[in-house]
Amino acid sequence: MEEIGFKKDKTPYLIFACRKCQQFVYVKTTQKTKKCLRCGRSHQVKTLLDEGETVHGMTLAVNTVKRKQNELAIPEFRSQNDFIIDTKSIHNNGLTFSYSKQDNNHEQDIRFKFKTLLLKLSKLYSKFPVYLIEIMAEDSGIPCQEIPRLIKKFKKKGFLIPIKDEQFYFKISQKN
Repeated sequence: MEEIGFKKDKTPYLIFACRKCQQFVYVKTTQKTKKCLRCGRSHQVKTLLDEGETVHGMTLAVNTVKRKQNELAIPEFRSQNDFIIDTKSIHNNGLTFSYSKQDNNHEQDIRFKFKTLLLKLSKLYSKFPVYLIEIMAEDSGIPCQEIPRLIKKFKKKGFLIPIKDEQFYFKISQKN
């Protein structure tokens, strides 16, 4: 009579960072190629065996990929004096934020961060949608209410170019 139970997975998996977009990926070591789920680049597994980390079991592989991705996504620690809650102007039961006295320095910092994230996006993709800008801006610590204003400002300067045939897609000007 057979025993019924769970068998622990001992299959070796290779965890590596995609050479194009740096997204961590796992693959069985017996596979020949692996396509990155984020950017679509194909990788030869045999050339990556020395570069990656080998773990045994699907669960451990998934958890290792999650851990490595989270290590890259360390949140930016901001000082508490960056924002002051303005309780006098409450709109739609939400809070409005006012900047502290260092408005000019703060504005320059936000513009620099925004330009940096646009340059990163342009290195990864030739064109990109608005939601990708919003996600990266949030990760960079740029307040979400500033994003439409920054997009408008960078479009006006000619740095951010909307693609006419596709709605909500942009590319970066090569002149700047």
